[in-house]
Amino acid sequence: MIRWNPFGGAGASGGEPEDPVEFERAAIERDRDLAWELFDAQPTHRRIPELARSVLAREPSFTGMIILIALHHRARGELDEARRLLQDLLGRQDRQFLSALRLLRDLEYSDKRFAESQRLAEAVLREDPEADWMDRMVHASALVFTGGREAGWERMDAAVELSARTDPEHHASALAQRAARFLQMGAPPDRFLPAAEEAIAANPVEPVLSIALAYAYLFHYRAEEAEALFRRVLREDPTDEVAQGGMMMARGFLDPIERGDATMEVFRRAGMGEMAWRTMYEQVFDTGLEDALSALDRVLPRALVRVLRGGLRKSAVPQTLGEATLLAWHDGQDPGTGVAWGLDEPFRLMSSREIDEMEHAIERDPAAWPQWSAEDESFTLIATDDAGAYFFEGFAGRLYRRCAGQEDREVAPSLADWVWDRVVALGGEERRPGRV
Repeated sequence: MIRWNPFGGAGASGGEPEDPVEFERAAIERDRDLAWELFDAQPTHRRIPELARSVLAREPSFTGMIILIALHHRARGELDEARRLLQDLLGRQDRQFLSALRLLRDLEYSDKRFAESQRLAEAVLREDPEADWMDRMVHASALVFTGGREAGWERMDAAVELSARTDPEHHASALAQRAARFLQMGAPPDRFLPAAEEAIAANPVEPVLSIALAYAYLFHYRAEEAEALFRRVLREDPTDEVAQGGMMMARGFLDPIERGDATMEVFRRAGMGEMAWRTMYEQVFDTGLEDALSALDRVLPRALVRVLRGGLRKSAVPQTLGEATLLAWHDGQDPGTGVAWGLDEPFRLMSSREIDEMEHAIERDPAAWPQWSAEDESFTLIATDDAGAYFFEGFAGRLYRRCAGQEDREVAPSLADWVWDRVVALGGEERRPGRV
């Protein structure tokens, strides 16, 4: 005969009630499982640490609860507390040691403490003879940010090869990981393109990598291949703005060529492929000029604020020959105040009026401006040292310095990069991929 046990189980009639120790153990395990389930559903839920600490109080050997609490704090952005918990757990040298080591390694990486992440990644490889391809991928990623870019990328390639030999079921994931990390690290198109091609061949349903690969094709002036990829992405999601912009760029290459109005060599000489690749990065990672100026606003010293003019009127922006986004932010800077930027040379931003007047003067009397050619080159004036030297956007949107009697010198890969350099120099956050 079977009867119902009020403690939650079925027992034989006349038998002894369930062992209280086993009953308590089951209750502890239920709370442990509930804490993990709650974390999976809502990582920041306030009950998670309560449940986890309750489990630890009753069963101190369940140190996986310390890991759970650390994960909870990391999800809440409380990295110092998560770090402290994991470091304390490492000191116990118990069965959770490797798990804590990996989690602390990943936390330091996400907090851009790459040297520490690399040290912990090396410890994982020492402690675990069977460390998998992902452990090696993370170690390689930290190495990229600590001065070993080429060595790190080569180790990522080795991690992918390891996955093919030892974990073929997840080889496609390893390919995607490598390509995604290359993209996030600012790897050049020459390195990203073959990695992305392998990842897409293994799993065509990778929209972000597909879009980035299409832009890499544009960088290499393979516009037809880029167009085909953009079309495939847009069939799946017609609202993807980055793919829409890429399609417009691809047609911007192909339409004039198909009409016979231009050749691909013309676009190559203008650096249009490089500009397309940079545009993609700025859109995906929010690092364009407008984003840079917004970040700069938060760190501008008073000495600069006092000498920058107000923004150009909205109605006047379309008419200016200068950089519209920059001039809408501030319409230049008072003459003679370039020293306020704290650079080696006292360059100041030019106003829309100064830019327009100078460009018109170059057109009217080219002989008076022998270092400039309105017909043979495309340029946008940006700044001057008030002594005959200028910053301007030129080939591929790069920022150059020009002065009569001197060779042009590249100042920054783009105007946005120059502004981001100022943001970082003034104590702001570095948000460009691959920078630390």
